[in-house]
Amino acid sequence: MPDLICAARRTGDQESRTEEYELRFSAGEAPPQILHVKYQAARAYEINAALDAATEASRATISENHPGLPQPTDEALAQLFWRTIQAAKYEGGQTKVSTLEI
Repeated sequence: MPDLICAARRTGDQESRTEEYELRFSAGEAPPQILHVKYQAARAYEINAALDAATEASRATISENHPGLPQPTDEALAQLFWRTIQAAKYEGGQTKVSTLEI
């Protein structure tokens, strides 16, 4: 089975309350989908908007590269995104990668 790969790197001021990330979603040979998200951790609606954007980018990546495969659930995609950005949060701009079998 192919994998959906999510790579995250924290950008912007590491000490700021506003968290900014560059995300790259890939699921095959095509160039990755790049998404920039920005939110304040104290604002749930901003986090939810980032989760929604990441879910849509993930779905687009899967559809482009593997159109015949069933899509993972929104929850599985959101967990992949959240797990990846949390791993990258305190890494000083280093990229962290997580995968999800699709």
